[in-house]
Amino acid sequence: MSALLPLILCFTLTLPGCSADGQTAAPDRSVLPESLQSLSFEEHLDISVGYWNIEEMVKASQPDGMTRYIEELFNITLHPVSVTWSNYKERYQILSATGSLPDVFATITLSSNDNNDSATFADMIETGSIRALPEDLSSFPLLHSLLESVSYTQYMDGRYYAIPRASFMDSILGATDAAMLVRRDWMDNLGLKDPENLEEFAAMCSAFAHEDPDGNGLDDTIGYNVNNLSALGKWVILGISPECNVYSWIAEDGRFVPSWATESFKDVVAAYRRLYETGGLDPEFYSKAPNTVMEDFASGRLGALEYKSSPSSLMELKDKWDVMNDKPFEECVDVLPVFAAPDGVRYSNSSCIFWSESYISSKADDRKLERILALFEFLLSSRGQEFCHYGIEGVDYRNTEDGYQCLLDTGSESLTTTLSRKYPSDILFSGIATWGGGWEDFEENGMNELRYGGACVRLARKSALWYRDNTTQLERPYAFLIYPKESTKQFSTSQAFDAFVNCIIGSGDAVSMWEDYLEEMRSLGLEEYIDRQNENYGRQEYTSSRLP
Repeated sequence: MSALLPLILCFTLTLPGCSADGQTAAPDRSVLPESLQSLSFEEHLDISVGYWNIEEMVKASQPDGMTRYIEELFNITLHPVSVTWSNYKERYQILSATGSLPDVFATITLSSNDNNDSATFADMIETGSIRALPEDLSSFPLLHSLLESVSYTQYMDGRYYAIPRASFMDSILGATDAAMLVRRDWMDNLGLKDPENLEEFAAMCSAFAHEDPDGNGLDDTIGYNVNNLSALGKWVILGISPECNVYSWIAEDGRFVPSWATESFKDVVAAYRRLYETGGLDPEFYSKAPNTVMEDFASGRLGALEYKSSPSSLMELKDKWDVMNDKPFEECVDVLPVFAAPDGVRYSNSSCIFWSESYISSKADDRKLERILALFEFLLSSRGQEFCHYGIEGVDYRNTEDGYQCLLDTGSESLTTTLSRKYPSDILFSGIATWGGGWEDFEENGMNELRYGGACVRLARKSALWYRDNTTQLERPYAFLIYPKESTKQFSTSQAFDAFVNCIIGSGDAVSMWEDYLEEMRSLGLEEYIDRQNENYGRQEYTSSRLP
């Protein structure tokens, strides 16, 4: 009998409807949106896909269960191409130059606040590296609706080339991209209330750094830092010069100008020099990697972290906290209400509904184009979102009259972590078409508690509701922001940001240093560059129809 056991097990695992990792039989086409039911997937296609940090998919000898599900549903074989956040721009440039771009790939061009990135979008079109989407998208109504909501992404020929990776369709949820997490227990220890202005915020951060907020008798605490240096001030600047908080272009005196080139940005420069000189801002803010800053907060060194307050972002932070800190996250961490700007209004951040985009290579023929769009339509659908969030129905979850029921043993980790461990491809499917969510992701229910943890859901919901009920959301000229600008190194956002950092840490008067920088940029043609971008934008015949 013992000799037969391996054969019995092998036979059992290869029976129809069963697989080695417990996946059920090939998915039924009924899971597809009604609009896709009439499409034929009879011809098998090989489709390459480029995405960030999917090296586990690349290295795998066999596709995981989620990949097999998609491959069987659409009769395709996926060939993953992994890029990293540090090399994706250069990698895609090389692949484009050699005619080797993946059939579909995600990158950041239109949604970037760097002019050079938006110029890349135009360059990919002009060189024929990517292809336009079909004018008739009737078979893909969800995708069509998404594109219509960002109609200003049409190129000069009136065609769509970019598929937005939508984040939060409700704009107020986008406000959670700018949040200040704070050690509420430290505030209580020092008798501090929520800061009502910049001065009180600076005093709080200085107290965190200098007044032993954790009571251990050691000089080992830091005031305030930002998770990602390029997002410095995304929350703080809302209370100083609100429109400048993302270093993008703003409307001023009948034209569009970079926010960092305005008079009001000088107030930002002065404020950050003050935060730096008083020690409230981490003295090493400009040199720390994002992970180091996260660890500073999680380990109990940092008192105020400029970050995000969505459930998934809070979960990422709490995971580190639970490893590095023996105090309960929910008893120590809170989200600060944004303080009022000089005009007395409390503003909340406004974010474009998409951040990064997916493109289809010109080497993908019409058959591949249709199949890729069908995949995106499914991932945008309710059944597709269930697949991305909960896994494979009948294996990882079931949908009952009482709601979704998880079938996995998640132990002490989140469902999100469990799924990504079981299915490395979940990172791809959960993000290639859309990576955000809606108010349902902020609801306090059993599945969300499994996905993110109860403490994170409660804190995220509290933050979102506060923004909704107590703030005025900024307005941004997204049609102009998305419009491809001329490529420039001298007048790029990244160079201006570097100059801003130098003014913060410099030895001279910060505002004078900044004025000197602007004067130098003007001598090199900054005003002419700004005028040219406005003129180019204004000349487009379709501009008025693209306005959101």
